[in-house]
Amino acid sequence: MTREEYKSHDAVGLVHWLKSGGVTSLELVNLAVREIEIQDPALGAVVALDVEGAQRAALDVRQGPLAGVPVLIKDTNIDVAGFATRHGSRLYEDAAPAQVDSEFVRRLRNAGAIILGKTKTPEFAGDFVTEPQWQGPCRNPRNPEYASGGSSGGSASAVGAGMVPIAHGTDCGGSIRVPAAVCGVVGLKPSRGRNPVGPHVGEFVGGLDAEHVLTRSVRDSALLLDVVAGYESGAPYAAPPAPASWLDCLKTRSPALRIGFACARPDGSSIDAAIHKAILNAVDFLSRDGHQVRPFNWPDMTGAGAAAALFWQLEIEALMTHKAQARGYPLSAEDVEWITYEFYQCSRQRTALDVHHARMVQNKVSHDMARRFADIDVLITPTVALAPPLIGGFVGAGEQNLEAWYKNAYAFSPFTEIFNLTGQPAISIPVGVMEAGLPIGLQIVGKFGDEESILRLASEIESSALATTLFTKA
Repeated sequence: MTREEYKSHDAVGLVHWLKSGGVTSLELVNLAVREIEIQDPALGAVVALDVEGAQRAALDVRQGPLAGVPVLIKDTNIDVAGFATRHGSRLYEDAAPAQVDSEFVRRLRNAGAIILGKTKTPEFAGDFVTEPQWQGPCRNPRNPEYASGGSSGGSASAVGAGMVPIAHGTDCGGSIRVPAAVCGVVGLKPSRGRNPVGPHVGEFVGGLDAEHVLTRSVRDSALLLDVVAGYESGAPYAAPPAPASWLDCLKTRSPALRIGFACARPDGSSIDAAIHKAILNAVDFLSRDGHQVRPFNWPDMTGAGAAAALFWQLEIEALMTHKAQARGYPLSAEDVEWITYEFYQCSRQRTALDVHHARMVQNKVSHDMARRFADIDVLITPTVALAPPLIGGFVGAGEQNLEAWYKNAYAFSPFTEIFNLTGQPAISIPVGVMEAGLPIGLQIVGKFGDEESILRLASEIESSALATTLFTKA
């Protein structure tokens, strides 16, 4: 298999090659390593590799739906035995290697995946761009002058560049979907409780976090749900019953759906013109394809952003406090990036009553959103509202202003975080290209527990003239 052949296929296609004897698992691992060696110096997506370990695993690969496929894991939340989990922070530079796999990784290995290494994240996954000061920026594979999104920017960049067909991501406010959109790949945030996050923790970010992958195709994302989804014993959440196979669901077309669409931000402000046009093109396509498409009215989301911020700031405080206790002396602003320290200070001022109030806000917006979904099956929106910023441009160079960061965060990604609060599944797929060769992402949101509808619809759009992709599907 040549480099170009490797990069032109998704995981399902590579498995077909493996089964036919056209390539071996060891050859795939070596091709992935070669792509990382060639491309990563310019992109900065990968932070740790175990080439020899992956090569050994490839020589004794387990049988399964991913048998022999190389995979990368984001360097936060999920532990991989033999790798330190460092969260993109110098504070965890000396972290010891994990002794056991998280359940998510265990299920990947049982399916035959070869864990090759770990991908870059902003410090404590706390930003919409992946530019940790400690490790340097991760760049967009479509145009390296631009950001790869965050916080799963390393994984999105690696998949978008063709280094690997699949890379793990976490999503607490859009951290799978946002980088998927700006790097031109597929990113699914499953329903709350669909995929495991333990066993070392019961939940991340108050249940807003979801673990899944970034992929080259919708069918790969469906296959990965078949591999990793399912209740984890002892977990605090459980998603509704699943179909026998999400991948098999893609073999049948969607029925005529009731589809809501929104092109403006929830506050009514307008978005980038090229993104707006791409969403309207998708609306037109779906209407001509037999679906009932109507404008969507956002529910009252007063306090939703503040509630979500409280949950993830608490998680950052917990990680920082754990490290401070382990080393035996307090943290200071010099230990972490300025924005991380701001989040830490904000969290330290919270009370138990603040957490209770945030839970009440979450409950209200979840019920209000469910009522909005009573007369639609799915919702489509832009994934992000603006083109990704230039490297270093999310908050101006040298500027340390938390209010400016919040303003930029909402301007860039106003459509994703709400569905972490409600726990609904949402997927981003590429549907166009704007200036500078940067992709445009479409978000499809389903009712809680209904990944099937959004995967089917995403697959149909992916097969249409709307989709933009670098990959074939042998």
